Amino acid sequence: MGLPLRLDTGRPPAEGSALPVVDVPRPHGRFTRTEVNSDRLRAVPVYTAEGLPVRLVQR
Repeated sequence: MGLPLRLDTGRPPAEGSALPVVDVPRPHGRFTRTEVNSDRLRAVPVYTAEGLPVRLVQR
């Protein structure tokens, strides 16, 4: 299953930002891909024991 993300195009987050996506203890499973509506940023999932943030990095 993919994870589609929509950033605010008027005020996009900065490169290197970590955005919380799922806030649950001990999440199970993985997304097969992440999709973000940006030509210059891509989202990298960071799986932790507290949830799932994504880090925005340069394409």
